[in-house]
Amino acid sequence: MVGSEQDFETISEKLEKEAKADEIEVRITKSDTALTRYANSQIHQNIGQEDLDVSIRAVFGNKTGAASTNSLELDSLKKCLSTAEKIAKYQEGDPDFKGLPEPKEQQSVKENYVKNTAKFTPDQRAQKVKEIIEMARDEGIDRVYGAFKTESQSLFVANSNGVKKFSRFTSSNLTTTAIADWDDDQGFGWGESCSADVRDIDHIDVGRTAIEKGLNNLDTEKIELGEYDVVLEPLAVQSILMYMDMMGFSAKKVQEERSFMKGKFGEQIMDERVNIYDDISDPEMIGYPFDYEGVPKRRVDIIKNGVANEVVYDSYTAGREEDKESTGHALPMPNPMSPLAMNLLMDTGNYSQEEMIEETNKGILVTRFNYCRPVHPVKGILTGLTRDGTWLIEDGEIKHPLNNLRFTQNLIEAFNNIEGIGEKRKLFAMGFYPAYFAAPALKISDFNFTGTTEF
Repeated sequence: MVGSEQDFETISEKLEKEAKADEIEVRITKSDTALTRYANSQIHQNIGQEDLDVSIRAVFGNKTGAASTNSLELDSLKKCLSTAEKIAKYQEGDPDFKGLPEPKEQQSVKENYVKNTAKFTPDQRAQKVKEIIEMARDEGIDRVYGAFKTESQSLFVANSNGVKKFSRFTSSNLTTTAIADWDDDQGFGWGESCSADVRDIDHIDVGRTAIEKGLNNLDTEKIELGEYDVVLEPLAVQSILMYMDMMGFSAKKVQEERSFMKGKFGEQIMDERVNIYDDISDPEMIGYPFDYEGVPKRRVDIIKNGVANEVVYDSYTAGREEDKESTGHALPMPNPMSPLAMNLLMDTGNYSQEEMIEETNKGILVTRFNYCRPVHPVKGILTGLTRDGTWLIEDGEIKHPLNNLRFTQNLIEAFNNIEGIGEKRKLFAMGFYPAYFAAPALKISDFNFTGTTEF
């Protein structure tokens, strides 16, 4: 398949020559994804997929139109351009649109492309999965589920103002769910690991984590609902960061008065130890060094020492305010979710997870959250369920597993009630676009649980 930077440049140059629009943007994405799925302790699916998409945005004054194709035939590309131009002409003008971005200098950022990941074979993935399944059976678990994915992606963006950017990266992600059966009872456990380099994936550790959680999650008990101290493992914290991002960290949400950051800039809204920022240059991070408009990503200190500091911008939202520039966080445009932080990190602290548990008189240990939904974005209220391992903590010890619980919590208040931040953080793939977040464990007081399940 065509896929080199030179190939993409040739395509964009041809389209620029054909264009009748005042400005055009050509965005080309290529992905090569391989996935091994397993269920009931058997591999049941092994797939490989290559895809390439050419998207064109045409501009006449302050009118824009977009179209896309996955055909590289010149006639198809011309037709796609013509469609984008036709759509643009029929639009109403948008006075807030200030045109496509101008070129900006790109700071040097390490490319996250690892050949070992790109070339990882189905047999290699199958061998890792086999070892997880065998380890589970040795522990008396006959049902293990999960997926092992490796992929390489590339992005090319060019526009008629002179922007021309190309980058590529690789990622690998392994998830495992272990289900322990005991009479009529079941215990669920989860393990996960993510890295640009597949060699960093410790499949034995992922499997063992899921197995131990599953075996220790049998014979769950109900607990009285209310507010508890919680120890949230990194995967649970990642879910909170993701929904904070979607509810509050975007300039568009602030401009439309739908963000909990609105009217709070410069105010301390969280514990002073909280630092949340978007930074593709961090050594842990995976992704492109520029956004889908070809604007270089810069570090954005969203929450700084607990203070609401700044949010992420694309070129459109920056154009709606004076003295603002894009921070390099545009999604493929047009897009109602743009801009979005896609390389989010939270600073670590000086607690181990074991120390958090030891310092808890009565609380709840949470592996991860599931089925989360915003309740009130302006107030930062989120609801969701615990999943794959929830335990009661008493007198500094893990006592017994609990039925899964529903929480309904103001996240800003929760991050103002932090009692401890983990000394390590883990990287997770978000599952939408190439987005990756790194989160530590947290101990939070007065976390509100409002419902329970039967399992």
